[in-house]
Amino acid sequence: MLDKIRILLIDDDPDFIQANSIILDAGGFEVLTASSRAEGLAKVADEGPDVVVLDLVIDKADEGFSVARKIRDVIKSDAAIIVLSSIEEKTGYSFKPEEHPDYFQVDRFLEKPVSPNALVQIVNEVVMKGEW
Repeated sequence: MLDKIRILLIDDDPDFIQANSIILDAGGFEVLTASSRAEGLAKVADEGPDVVVLDLVIDKADEGFSVARKIRDVIKSDAAIIVLSSIEEKTGYSFKPEEHPDYFQVDRFLEKPVSPNALVQIVNEVVMKGEW
């Protein structure tokens, strides 16, 4: 029997964490959660998730990108990183990781809200493609 894909959700919104934990668990994934930068980084180091689903604004604006850089550069994790954020809606600025890969060290950037089916599909895509 294959092990479940382990997903770590890092977001300071408890409703987001709860809803997406249910969605991803129903999608067949093992779900870990963290509600702060420090807790998220510790869980990446200790738990070794396969995928990290990360909010851009955790404790401060754009902190998600610094978390992604620490995951890659300090912890040296090869987990796929998916950023989910409503920053474009709030600021009008669209982030494109592919245009600035050294700064935006993430595999996917998605605007909230993301439908449950789309989230499960995107997680499956990054896992199947081995994008991390």
